[in-house]
Amino acid sequence: MFFKRLISIGILIFFSIAFLSYAGEENYEKAKKYFEKALKLDGSIENLIRKEQLYKKAVELCPSYAEAHNNLGYVYEKQGRLEEALAEYKKASELKPEIPYPYFGLGDVYYRTSRYREAAKWYKKGLEYKPDDKLTLYRLTIISDIQDKGFVKAETMRRMFTKTRGVGEEVSISFGESLIPFDFDKYKIRPDARPQLDEIGRALKDLLAGIKDISIEKSEMSVVEIAGHTDIRGTDEYNLRLSKKRAESVINYLVKNFEISAGRLRSAGYGERVPICSTDTSKACHALNRRVEIAVKPAAGQKTRSVSFRSVNEPEIVLDTGFFFQKSGGELVEVLKEESRLHSRLDKYFFFFRPLQDCYVYLLQEDSKGNVDLIFPRKGRSAHVKKGSDYWIPEFGRAYTLDETKGEEKIFLLVTSWSLEAEIEGLSLKQQVRGATKALMTRAIKVVRPTGAQEAVSSEELNKKPQKIEDLLERIEGKGGWVKVVRFWHE
Repeated sequence: MFFKRLISIGILIFFSIAFLSYAGEENYEKAKKYFEKALKLDGSIENLIRKEQLYKKAVELCPSYAEAHNNLGYVYEKQGRLEEALAEYKKASELKPEIPYPYFGLGDVYYRTSRYREAAKWYKKGLEYKPDDKLTLYRLTIISDIQDKGFVKAETMRRMFTKTRGVGEEVSISFGESLIPFDFDKYKIRPDARPQLDEIGRALKDLLAGIKDISIEKSEMSVVEIAGHTDIRGTDEYNLRLSKKRAESVINYLVKNFEISAGRLRSAGYGERVPICSTDTSKACHALNRRVEIAVKPAAGQKTRSVSFRSVNEPEIVLDTGFFFQKSGGELVEVLKEESRLHSRLDKYFFFFRPLQDCYVYLLQEDSKGNVDLIFPRKGRSAHVKKGSDYWIPEFGRAYTLDETKGEEKIFLLVTSWSLEAEIEGLSLKQQVRGATKALMTRAIKVVRPTGAQEAVSSEELNKKPQKIEDLLERIEGKGGWVKVVRFWHE
C-alpha cells in the first residue's frame, strides 16, 4: 500500500511540475508579445505611457523577465519617476547579473541627480561586462573632475551637454542645495549661490553662442529649461509656485549677468513632483529633493532616439477649472482645498471645467484605501471636450456624496492632447487613466487664481446665475498632457 501511494504521489508531482512548466512557458510567450509590441513604439510622450503599460503587463506575466524590467526602468527614467526607475534597474540586474545595461541605467539616474559616488559605483559594475562603453568611460572622467573641484565648472558642463546615450536626447544636470541654496520659503538669489550660477552662466553663454567645439549648435537647439524642485512637504500648488519662482530667479540672474537671451531660457517649477527621495522624512531625504536642474531640450524636427517627456514643442493646454463643496444645510458653495473637511453621505461636492482648446479630460477619485473611481468620462461616453464649452460634473445642479471610507481623498484631473481610450488590449479605461495619471504627475503646471477671485458664493445665487462660477475658478496651464491633484479630508 505504501509503495502504491508513493508512486501516486510521484506521478502527481511529475504532472504538477509539467503543468507549471507549461504555464510558465505560456506566460513567457504572452509577456514576450507585450515586450515586442512596446519595442515597436516610438518615444513620444503618449507612447512612453503605452510602453509603460505593456512592459508592466510583461513583468506581471513573467516576473523573471529581466529585459522587461530593464526597459520599464528606462521608461520610468524618461518620465522622471526616478525611484521607480532605480527599483526596476536593480531588479533587472539581480535577475541577469551578467548584462551591463541595468548597471548603466542605475549609473545614469544617479549621474542625472548629482549623486556621483553612487553613479561611479554602478558604472564600474557595468564596465565589468562591457568594458568598451564609451559614454560610461567618458562620464566617469567627468565624475572624477567634479569630485576633485567640489562643484561643477563651466568646462565640465559643456562636456556633459555634448554626450548622450542616443541622438538628440535631453541632457540635464542637477544642482543640489549645497551648490544653489535658497532660504526657507524664499526665492531670492543668495550670495553663496553665485559661484555655481556664474559657472552655469559661462557654460550656457558659450553653448547658446554655438562655439565650434560643442556638438549642439545654436541652430539645432530649441531652448534650455531651468527647473526648480522642492521637497515633498507642503501642498502641491504651493510647491509648484515656489519652485517656479526659484527657477525664474535663476534665469533673471543669468540674463542680467551673462547677456543670455531670455527667449532661449524657459523656467519650470516641478515642485515635489519629481522626488529623488521619498522613502523617509529625514532632513537628508528632503535635502536631496531641493535642487535646480538645467536641461537642454532637443529642437523641433531634430532626429532623436526618444522625444523628451517634457518637450518644449508640445501644444499648450489650458483649462479654467473649479473643485467645490457644500456643507450639509449650508448656504455657501466653497472651493475644495486640502483643509476642507467633508462628511459621509451629508456634504456635497462637484466639479467644473472649461477648456480653452479641444482636448481630452479624465477625472479620477482615490480614497484612503486606494480604491479608484473614474468620474469622467461616464461609461460609454468620450473624454473629448470642446473649446469654450462648460462642463459640470456630475451635471449642473447635482453633486456627489462620500461613502463610509474615511481618510484622505484625492481628485486627479488628467488632461491630454491625445485619447487614452481603447489603446491597450486587456486594460480598462480606468486602468489606462490611472497609469497615465502616475506618469504625467511628474510634469510641471502653472496654476493661476485671478486677482479678486472668491473662495465661496451662495448656492442660491449660483443656482440663479450659473455664470457666478467665474468668481471661483482658477486657470491651469501645461504642455501636452498634465495632472492637477486636489486633496481633502473625509471625516
